Amino acid sequence: MKWIIGGLISVLVSLPAMAQPWHKSPALEQLIVKLNTRYQSDDLHSLDIKLMDQVDNLSYFIRYLDQPGTEQHAKLKAFLWGVQAAHIGSINQQIQTNVVPWFCPAGGSLKTVSHNAKNPTEFIENIIWYGLEQDLKFKPNRFNAYDGAASFMSSTALIEYGLQTKYPCYDQVPQSHRLVGFNY
Repeated sequence: MKWIIGGLISVLVSLPAMAQPWHKSPALEQLIVKLNTRYQSDDLHSLDIKLMDQVDNLSYFIRYLDQPGTEQHAKLKAFLWGVQAAHIGSINQQIQTNVVPWFCPAGGSLKTVSHNAKNPTEFIENIIWYGLEQDLKFKPNRFNAYDGAASFMSSTALIEYGLQTKYPCYDQVPQSHRLVGFNY
């Protein structure tokens, strides 16, 4: 009987998490169109062109997320899976060992996601979209300032900002805990 219960528990634990695809706001949809136009421009600086080949760059995420079957999509999904697994494992370990976490998921921990899920990186993709939505809300002109430099920001920075604002530990994030360059 114990092995049946153990087997059932292991099957339940390995079931995919039930994340839902992000429903983008009209402002985010508009930003994505604007960014894609920028990424296709002939007027890009040589540094911007280099950044576009880095998997941890917003431009890479925007351009290749919806390009299944390409080498870049596979590379992006592998990167997203690694970042997602690292953040979920790290925060759950911090919580289990009573270390004060830098973001606080509702319910006390984040659910792990199976490789067998329909879209195993959907959680971290949604965090990036959430971070962009928050950024648009608090800094709507960010992508126009400094000749559009934010168009080439790090995806990891958006993930950290998204996690911190979606799962805050405080009503108001203390100044000392805020990420540089983001508004709260």
